[in-house]
Order: sequence, then structure tokens, then C-alpha cells
Amino acid sequence: MSVLTRELVLKRLEQRINHVIPVKIQGILLALISTGLFVLVGVLVRILSERIDLFQILLFRQLVFIVLLLPSVKASIDILLKPRQVKLHFLRIFGAFLALYLGFVTVSHIPLADATALGFTQVLFVAVISRLFLSEAVGLSRLLTILIGFAGVILVVQPEFNQSAVYTLTGLIAASGAAVAVVCVRKMAQTEPRVVLLSYQAVFVGLIALLPSLMSWQWPTLYELMLLILVGVISSVAQWIGITAYKLAEANVIANVEYAKIVYSLALGYWLFAETPDTLAVLGVLIIFTSAILPLLMTFLSVRRFSSNQPPV
Repeated sequence: MSVLTRELVLKRLEQRINHVIPVKIQGILLALISTGLFVLVGVLVRILSERIDLFQILLFRQLVFIVLLLPSVKASIDILLKPRQVKLHFLRIFGAFLALYLGFVTVSHIPLADATALGFTQVLFVAVISRLFLSEAVGLSRLLTILIGFAGVILVVQPEFNQSAVYTLTGLIAASGAAVAVVCVRKMAQTEPRVVLLSYQAVFVGLIALLPSLMSWQWPTLYELMLLILVGVISSVAQWIGITAYKLAEANVIANVEYAKIVYSLALGYWLFAETPDTLAVLGVLIIFTSAILPLLMTFLSVRRFSSNQPPV
């Protein structure tokens, strides 16, 4: 199949999907998939961190990402050498590094549920930043879903944070870095190709992690090497899906879907670590489901209302 034929087939497929599923709803669904994959990455990082240094885990993650991107990089080298928004790229890379490394630190030192709860502060950071710098309206309904979701998180996690306050701080800084990266992606996604957004983050975050990982290098076993590769592959797929989601819907809508992480965390915690939620946690899960579904329902109803008001052709 020629390149032109493949592009034509993909374009027709995209048109059919857009006809069946509204674009914003596609963004929400993709965000649900992306968040689930990132939770899985956190579990793998926690397993690996017992022996492998976190900088080394981050380096492997970025190396796998770069390898997967090589075909796209080769085809888009001219575009990559001419970035349009250099300052935003630097800000996004810095935010991504903080989010990735300090997120690894947090999930490796405190319970998975507590680390996930700290990560949800990203939603609040995104709502504020997107309002200030993207001029995206954060209406009463959006604010309500954010607060409902956060209340559900508190019920599920019931965090005591009785371990070192250092790791609570790293979790908060990681969440703020992730919010900065998310808002930068939303801003640049309108003008920068996806390959540029993915490649710059992969290369430069990897370069930042290179020196400290070499200083504490530990040769992985075959099993650990497989897990390291999985971290890179799953992270790459999750990031690609996440960037696509932010192209399809507003940053604060997609960020609200982040609350689904707690559901994934509970499921993996029960399956892998025999962690059983209590009654309050079950109630919290139901509240979180409501928070995650509300934007989907509101978007669907608005689309239906718009379609019903259109005159017949």
C-alpha cells in the first residue's frame, strides 16, 4: 500500500469515526485509556525501584520512546529542526522532567493510593493554569465535577500521609510539573505537529536523566530489562494517546478524567497487592465515576441539543 493510499484510508476512517463519535467525546475516551496505562507504568516503576535507580528507569523509558519515534523523526527531520515555540518547548520539557522523575520518587516511597491522590492535585493546577494562560473557561459545572472528583478521591484514599513529608512534597511538585507540561502541550498542539511534541520531550528529558543514571548504573537482569522496556513502550503509547486527547478536547475537561486513575489504582492494588477497599472507599469510587462521567454526559447532551436545533436539509 502506497503512502498516499494509506493516508487516504486513514482520513476516511477518521471521518467515519468523527461522524459516529463527537470529537470531544473521543478525547475523553482516549484520556481514560491513557490514564490507565500510566497507572500500570507506576506499578512497574515501583517493582523496578527495589533494585534499579530511578534515573536509570527514566533513561530507559526515554530511550525506548526515542527508538519507537525514529521512523517519524526520520520522515520529519526538517520540521524538527525548526520548532515554532521554543520557549514553550523548554517549559514543557522542564515540567515533564519534574513530573516523571519526582512522580517515580513518590510512587516508589509511599503507598500507591497516596501517590495517586497527590497526583490528582494536577487537575487543580491545570484548571488554574488553563484559565490564566489559555483563556479556557472553567465554568461552575466544570469546577463542580473537579471538586466532586477530589472528594471521591479523599474517601477512597483516606490519606494519613504519616510517612516522610518529603515524599508528599515531591508528589505535589510532580503534579504541578505535569500540569505545566499539559498546558504547554495544549497550547503548542494547535501549531506544532505531534511528532515534534513527542520527540522533543523524549530526547531532552532523556539527556537530563543520562548523567545521574550513569553515576549510579546497575546492570539489569533479563527480567528487569523486560520490565524497563515495558515501561518505555507503555509510557510511549500512553503519551501518544494523551496528546491526541488534548488535541480533541479542552485541557480542563481532559484533566478531569484523570480521576479515573484512582479506579485503576484500586483494581491493580486489589489484584497485585490484595488491597481491599472499605465501605468509604467504595462510596468514593462511585463518586469518582460520577465525576468522570459528568463531562462525557454534558458534552453528549450539548451535541444532541445542537443537532436538534439544526433545520432539516
